[in-house]
Amino acid sequence: MAINTELLEFVSVDELLGPGAPSLRIPDFQRPYSWTPRIAAQLFTDVEDALNARPEHPYIMGTVILLRRPDDSHFEVVDGQQRLLTLHLLRALLGGEKRDHHAEGSTPLHKVHRELARLVSALEHGEHGEHRLARYRDFLDSQAQMLRIVTDDEDEAFQFFDSQNFRGKALRPHDLLKAFHLREMAEASASEQRAVVEQWEEAEENDLDRLFGTYLARIHWWSRNLPAHDFTNDDLDLFKGVGRATRRLPGAEYHRTAKAVLPGLQAWAHPAPDLVALRNLKRAQHQLDAPVAAGKSFFDFVSFMLEESQRLNEELYFPATGAGISHPELTAFRDSARFRYCRELYVAAALYYTNKYSEADLPLARQRLFRWAYALRLAYERLGWRSTDNYARGLSAQVDGLSSLNVFSTIRDSLDPRDVPLADVIAPEEARTKNSEDAQLLVLLKEAG
Repeated sequence: MAINTELLEFVSVDELLGPGAPSLRIPDFQRPYSWTPRIAAQLFTDVEDALNARPEHPYIMGTVILLRRPDDSHFEVVDGQQRLLTLHLLRALLGGEKRDHHAEGSTPLHKVHRELARLVSALEHGEHGEHRLARYRDFLDSQAQMLRIVTDDEDEAFQFFDSQNFRGKALRPHDLLKAFHLREMAEASASEQRAVVEQWEEAEENDLDRLFGTYLARIHWWSRNLPAHDFTNDDLDLFKGVGRATRRLPGAEYHRTAKAVLPGLQAWAHPAPDLVALRNLKRAQHQLDAPVAAGKSFFDFVSFMLEESQRLNEELYFPATGAGISHPELTAFRDSARFRYCRELYVAAALYYTNKYSEADLPLARQRLFRWAYALRLAYERLGWRSTDNYARGLSAQVDGLSSLNVFSTIRDSLDPRDVPLADVIAPEEARTKNSEDAQLLVLLKEAG
C-alpha cells in the first residue's frame, strides 16, 4: 500500500485539531519540541498578515505527514509536529483556555506559550479587540490549511519526512541519518527508541555537524586517498552501514556478525573494566575502518565518537608529561582562527590514531601529530582549504619544508603504530609570514624537533 489518496487533501486547522478531528499521536522517538518564541511569533504574524491581505482566501501553512498503520484508529505525526503543537497552543489561547502549568518554566514549550499569550493579549486588548480576536480565531480555524499526506507504510512516511523543508531550510545530514537509523529500529520497543533519541538530543546541532563533517567524513575520504568536501545529504551512505536491507553477502555478513557478537564477548572477557579499558573496548566496537551497524549501534557510535572528539579537542592542547616528554599549553593554537585547518587536521588525525592504536603511546604521538598538522601553517602566507586537503592526502611534497605523508591512509593500512612514520615528519625552517603567532609556532616546532 502507499499514500491514501482519499485522505490526500488540504484540510483546515479545525479539521486537524478541532473537536471532530481524528486522534493524533506523536511517537516517542520524535524530536522534542524545539521551536523558539521568534519562530512561533512569525507563525502568528504570518496568519495575521494573510487575514488582513486576503481574508476570503485559504492560507496554506505547509504539509503534515501522518502514518496510520492498518490496525490503528489513530494517526502518528511523522512530520509537522512542531507546527501542530504550536497551533494547538495558539487555538487554546484564542479560545480563552487557561493553562497555568504552561505559564512558568524554561522549556521551549513554556517560552513559546508565554510569547503566544502575549500576542493574543495584545490582539484582544487593542482597538476593536474582541472583533479582531474573533476574526483571527475564525480565520485560523477555517482558512489556514495544511496539505495532509497519509500513508500506512512506515518507510514511505519517513521518505517524505527526509525530503521536507521548513521555511526553506533543508534538514541537516545528521537529521536524515537519525531518521534512517530510527527506521532500522522499527522492531525495537518504544522505550528503546525513546532512549536513543534522548541520547541524541543531548548533543548540540553544531557539535553533530562538526563530528560528521569535520572529522568522520574527512577521515573516511582521506584514509582512502580521496579529496574531502562538505558533508551533504548526498554523502549519507557513508554512515548508513550494515542494516536490514543490506544484501547478505560474505563481506556484509562478516561485519554484521562482528557488530552483533563483539559487545557480548567484551562483557564476558571484561566484566568490570576501568575507564581506560572501557574506552578501548568501545574503540574496538566502533572501528572507523569498519562500516557502522544500523540502528541502535549507530547511536552508540555517534555518542562515543562525539565524546572522543570533544575530549581530544581539550586534552591535546593542555600541558602533559609522560615518558620523559613535556608538552606546553597549546590552547592559543586551538582557539586562534589562523590555525583552524591545522586544528581540524590535528584532532581528526588523533581521533583516528587513538581509535586504532589506543592512547598507550599518545604522549609521544601527540607531539608528532601536532608537528605534522601545524607545519602546514608555516608553509603558506594564506592557508586555504585546497592546500589543506592536498596536504592531508600527501600531495604537498613540492612545497618547501612539507612532508608527503598521508597520515590517514597510512593508519588505515597499518595495524601497528610503529609502521606510521611520524618521526620522519619535517617542518619548514622558517615561516612564510611576519605574523607573531606563526613565529611562536616556528619556535615550538623547532624545539619539538
